[in-house]
Amino acid sequence: MGAALCFKKRKEKLETTVESLFDISAEDIDGQEHLLADLAKDKKCIMVVNVASKCGLTKTHYTQMVKIHNKYKDKGFEIFAFPCNQFLSQEPGSNEDIKKFAREKYGAEFQLFSKIDVNGPNTHEVFRFCRRYSPLYDDETDTIQNIPWNFAKFLIDEEGNVVNYYSPKSNPEVCVPMIEEMLGL
Repeated sequence: MGAALCFKKRKEKLETTVESLFDISAEDIDGQEHLLADLAKDKKCIMVVNVASKCGLTKTHYTQMVKIHNKYKDKGFEIFAFPCNQFLSQEPGSNEDIKKFAREKYGAEFQLFSKIDVNGPNTHEVFRFCRRYSPLYDDETDTIQNIPWNFAKFLIDEEGNVVNYYSPKSNPEVCVPMIEEMLGL
């Protein structure tokens, strides 16, 4: 748990040059590079989340994310899930292992990406952007709070802007009212 506390308290300066999440490219779980705008086409709400298969939050989060995705995917909702091994090495497998785990154990059909870093000098641009344009950013000090643990969630609108941030302690179902509002339901 010491690593989690380190990430919670730590802030860092991170630069991002993009103005929309959709200007960023990311490698999917199969190793194919995609411009996120292409994957977000016709979507009104996207949840960006860092995932892990061996975390105490895994079962609840994957179960709820799959349920939410299945309910709203045809209404303009998508999930972009980014595996991350920075929190007590709770995502140690290969991309193939992660894909098999998510698809076979939970029936996840949402977008899975290759393993990335969400904190530190190698932070992927997706999380640089999400952290910079969320409540994790401190305007006074021009620093950004680190992602505290697995399953930090950001809701993104149809323009690629961060609308809300939910901590790992918040279960995905807490996001549903905002998702429904963004979908116009």
